[in-house]
Amino acid sequence: MTSEEKNKIESCRIMIVGTGEFADAINTVLLKVGFHNIIHMEAQTESADIAVDLAMNGISARLGGKLPVIYPFDFIEGGAAMVVLPDDKPELEAKGDVRLCAAKYMSGYCAFWNIDNSDWLRVVLPRIEQGEQSAKAQQTAACICARILANIAVGRDVKHFPRFYLSKNLE
Repeated sequence: MTSEEKNKIESCRIMIVGTGEFADAINTVLLKVGFHNIIHMEAQTESADIAVDLAMNGISARLGGKLPVIYPFDFIEGGAAMVVLPDDKPELEAKGDVRLCAAKYMSGYCAFWNIDNSDWLRVVLPRIEQGEQSAKAQQTAACICARILANIAVGRDVKHFPRFYLSKNLE
């Protein structure tokens, strides 16, 4: 990473909306990557959402002044994240349990496109329905988010809805 990229990351403003260990895990990883301007807001649920204000880099103006939002997911055996840009139209929020809706959506997407090494997500769907969580999966999701945010901060393209990031937990 160049010193210019490090400066962009350091000056980028990020807001984490969430409660508990998941939001704390994301905050910790972001600090390690070099983000220093992090605002934390308490949410009414355990989920963590990340909004990115990139006004310092001019990217916010390119997005019409609206913020991209990253939704990290704890899928027990792995982590995931979905980037939603201002013009994206995800319907996951309107369907209730965003985590479960996202897991079903990603599982179906992976099955349809025959994506390698993603069968684990289909297998853990019943556990996600029961509300089971995993600190290891939250850490995996936090690392995915940090990578996405670093790419956004330095102006690299990232996948956004309907695409997503998915990774099995590291052993």
